[in-house]
Amino acid sequence: MPKQRITKEMILEVAFKLARERGYEQVVVKNIAAEMGCSVQPIYSYFSNMDALKQAVVGAAMQFYNGFIYSRVDNDRVLQSMARANVAFAKYETNLFKLLFLQKLNGLNSFNDIYEWMGDKQATSRLAEELLLSEEKIKQVYVMLIVFTHGVATMIATGGANISDEESADILERAYEAFIKAQK
Repeated sequence: MPKQRITKEMILEVAFKLARERGYEQVVVKNIAAEMGCSVQPIYSYFSNMDALKQAVVGAAMQFYNGFIYSRVDNDRVLQSMARANVAFAKYETNLFKLLFLQKLNGLNSFNDIYEWMGDKQATSRLAEELLLSEEKIKQVYVMLIVFTHGVATMIATGGANISDEESADILERAYEAFIKAQK
């Protein structure tokens, strides 16, 4: 039987699977090679160093995260459904949540940076029109909801709390309503 040709995509797929199932710290050349049944040579032929491979894994994780979140967005309740989806991501994709959100992210030095990275500008505009508030006020609601949601999600992802989906949805809804009320 001829040897299987190892591709960059195959390596990234295995590295992403390791990050998702066992944690980002398990994304090491030795583990990837073992999963693929090959030497480390093909891995280094596509990725010059571990930083390049890990950056590719982070990119794949972010792409997965975006798909996870946007597949759960209710266009009539965008911010609330995104908040619930973020908590669900922390609960059901814990290793990827830790990879993306429980480490220092370069370039994020303010809440405005966080909004620019995570915020949905179309949702902000639509909600501003709907609620007759300025986009700046909706942006503030968005940022407060991101921070609050991140707290709930972190408690769940780190095992600090075993909160049901219903309970987290309820507290996120109450937070959203309070944040909107504060801007009126």
